[in-house]
Amino acid sequence: MEKKTSLHFYFHDIPGGKNQTSTTIAQPLNMTAAANFLGSTSRADVLLREGPEPISKLVGRAQGIYAFASQHNAVLLMVMNFAFVDGIYNGSSLSILGRKAIFDIVREMPVAGGSGVFRLARGHALAKTFSFNLKAGVAVIEYITTNGKFSEKSPMIISTERMEKMTRLRFYFHDIPSGKNQTNMRIAGPEKTTADSFGSTFMVDSPLTEEPEPNSKLVGRAQGVYAFASQHDAGLLMGTYNGSALSILGRSPVFDNIREMPIVGGSGLFRVDDSFSKPN
Repeated sequence: MEKKTSLHFYFHDIPGGKNQTSTTIAQPLNMTAAANFLGSTSRADVLLREGPEPISKLVGRAQGIYAFASQHNAVLLMVMNFAFVDGIYNGSSLSILGRKAIFDIVREMPVAGGSGVFRLARGHALAKTFSFNLKAGVAVIEYITTNGKFSEKSPMIISTERMEKMTRLRFYFHDIPSGKNQTNMRIAGPEKTTADSFGSTFMVDSPLTEEPEPNSKLVGRAQGVYAFASQHDAGLLMGTYNGSALSILGRSPVFDNIREMPIVGGSGLFRVDDSFSKPN
């Protein structure tokens, strides 16, 4: 059986000033080639409160990054952990990974996982601007999150019994790393004199088309980040799992003896994996 939980809280963002909660940490390295904010990346540690008032009860913190992920529209890539500090949810977190169109009245983002009482969570978050004070530089966003959580006693049984709909999509990803119609922007990385590309990070806004031809019908856009994350190669290299990978998205309190983080997906033998990890 799945347990459904709905949470209602307010995200108090202060992008500048004395009590600033977010700040820019990366931007296009070649600013002359950047016609817009594509690639501008900020880190956030934003207060989550029970109500819209700045003195309302603190229920958690939104910690993570957001980045401008479109060349044409005000679209953010959100990689955020909602870490709760109140009541039965104290010490638990929800992981958000998705696209946020800033000027949409209601912005929907996926809940990709969680920890603590939200372990194995799946669901969605709905965000709506409650107020924005341009002079004070304060934005208050109303959030409603809904998630279903598998039974901790028998997750495998529940997982195989739930009804799922499988959809297959086929399209072509057109990546143009340089030139007039460049689709990615390097936002961080080592000095160019470095022997390898380890750490080089790019923001991408690439067209997805129906066919491989560049003038084929546009069906979508791939918007997000990619980075060179290995000094040698990628993936798991031991025995049966060679070529397979697990994707982890979550909050890791560095000084805790055991840190729980959600596994939000996988490839190869770990395809469609729902689990969690506990590194020592």
